[in-house]
Amino acid sequence: MSLCPACRKIGVTNLTRELGELPPWWGQARSKSTKPRGMVHLDDAQHLIASAATGCPFCQLIVSAVLQHNSAANISGCSIQTPEGQIERDVRQLEDTLAPQPIYLQTTYDPVKPSFPEHGTSRSWHIRGLKALVPVDHGLLVGRIRLFAAHDSPEGASCDIIGRPPLPSSDSPEAFYLIERWLSTCLAKHEACRESVSSTAIDESLPPILPTRVIHVGDSDDASTLRLLQTKGQRGHYVALSHCWGPPDHRPLMTTRSSLTDHLAGISWETLPQTYRDAISATGHLHFEYIWIDSLCIIQDSHDDWLSESQCMGDVYQHARLTIAASHAADSGQPCFFTRPPAPTVVELPHMGPDGQTESSMFASVLFSDYDSISPESGSLADRAWASASFHSTARNTRWKVIVEKYSTRQLTQRTDRLIALEGIRSEMVKKRANDEYCFGLWKNSMPDQLLWYCLKPAERSRCELDLPTWTWASTFDRVRFFDIKGAKNACDGFRFDETTKTLTFRSATRDISGLALLADLAEVAEDDVFADAPRDIVAADILYALQDDANQHIGWCALDEPELPNVDLFCLQLMSKTTKPKPASGVEMAYRNWVLLLREALPISKYSNALVWAGSSRPLRGSRTAAVRIFEFDDPSTTHVFKLRCPSGLLARLATIVDSRTTCSSTDFSRI
Repeated sequence: MSLCPACRKIGVTNLTRELGELPPWWGQARSKSTKPRGMVHLDDAQHLIASAATGCPFCQLIVSAVLQHNSAANISGCSIQTPEGQIERDVRQLEDTLAPQPIYLQTTYDPVKPSFPEHGTSRSWHIRGLKALVPVDHGLLVGRIRLFAAHDSPEGASCDIIGRPPLPSSDSPEAFYLIERWLSTCLAKHEACRESVSSTAIDESLPPILPTRVIHVGDSDDASTLRLLQTKGQRGHYVALSHCWGPPDHRPLMTTRSSLTDHLAGISWETLPQTYRDAISATGHLHFEYIWIDSLCIIQDSHDDWLSESQCMGDVYQHARLTIAASHAADSGQPCFFTRPPAPTVVELPHMGPDGQTESSMFASVLFSDYDSISPESGSLADRAWASASFHSTARNTRWKVIVEKYSTRQLTQRTDRLIALEGIRSEMVKKRANDEYCFGLWKNSMPDQLLWYCLKPAERSRCELDLPTWTWASTFDRVRFFDIKGAKNACDGFRFDETTKTLTFRSATRDISGLALLADLAEVAEDDVFADAPRDIVAADILYALQDDANQHIGWCALDEPELPNVDLFCLQLMSKTTKPKPASGVEMAYRNWVLLLREALPISKYSNALVWAGSSRPLRGSRTAAVRIFEFDDPSTTHVFKLRCPSGLLARLATIVDSRTTCSSTDFSRI
């Protein structure tokens, strides 16, 4: 089968031309490029099916890509299902909806172009694939197509096309050769990879000091050489394994005080779970002598050893020459490597020379619809607590919040490790925060911003075995997020932290307001009600309430830590505020937004008094039950007002964060949220 005239024009030169006049529906393609590039394929999309039917393999590929990436509802504009409930995908149905407008091929690029640059390829295009943009009567259909070329072809060698032919398996000799080539390029050219989390340069003039213990792999063909090694300050390059331990009944092989001597003498291959076997084999294939595996290199029943090693864990991953991430293994019994899906249909796109002879070729295939599911971010490891991560492109405050947000979603083997497992990153970050103070998972110089977090699920502090103050996210049991606050002013300052009493003390930064009061209904509302207008940075909260005043006007949002509110005096503490001028057509003179903590007086209940903030009588918030909330009403506005957040009797425990989005025509209303 031969390509049609339109498909014979497909090549790097035409695919990278800057497009001139764009069709009106182009915005639906969601192109991030300021200069869209690509080419017109067929002048009339209604000719697509006929061209495919007459045998053009690339037109057939476009049809397959569109059908794979779009449901019947997208194709026809209505929902059509078979009796079994599966969406019907029908070429005839597609043909009936095609519009008499051009089909465009839009080029997609590697977002970090020179990730693995070859010599002299800094000006290459780094093309990953195409989007086939097919106009239909009711809009636009998009089919995703992968492009690849042989490594030694002109397109491949130049890195104009960065895709490569699919490997037979992820543990094939070809795969290990590719890894070695990538690693060599990274070591030679990736300056950013030689920076720590704190953005300090990593000295690579000498091999790093090995972790306290490593697995000595030795000859990869001789399993008898496998043993645990006490390094005693020895230097060398090593591989680290990042993996999921799995549930308690699927725990991996571990080093304990009783097995330490045996493991130093040798580790039997037969006792190793599959994840470990694969990682150790890969270490040998890549010509490394050592691998670090947490369960074997840390004495698991020695709390002192665990504490000592956990503080070095950031360095362990940071100085590893390579980290093997068993992304899709839910426990250590599953393999690192997985069977690749059957190769899809491949279409050759030859490049013809002046003499009509094929000079080179690139290849195209449909990008299968579950492609994203094989990425590390969607695998089991995405739920594990990583010991190190890089966020070089963000400010320090934002960087730490991103780390905490990602980290709080991970699964820890022990819940009591919630702060300990962050020690590696904290010890790196403190190098750039010499004048800062670490406060149970938050940084003092980034307050009050870092106090404004909310729970995605109930905090369940009663389940937390850590004696932590309620103002830190680490006192909760599940995922947290921080508010996305830009351009706001601090309403408090002078933060002081006492680690012994776990007390955070600060003062009001506003001397002109004697108090801040809130009398509002906390109203549960349906998702299709006012939540449609909720700020995107809070709408994910599990216990989210709309705040309404006595006239039932919406004035803000309240994200509770727990589903029940204690029937006690509540206090409101303003942390940040923002004033904006709305558009003239709105008729509003000034708009105010305030970020506030909802607090209660804490009662010591047990040794974990810092965690049990819900003690005493409580009542659920249902309907529009009124909660009368008052805030530190000061007799003398000129006095420095000191607030304390902690759980012993007489101090305050956190209940919620509140975002006020009230608009007003009078700035005097600022004293009331």
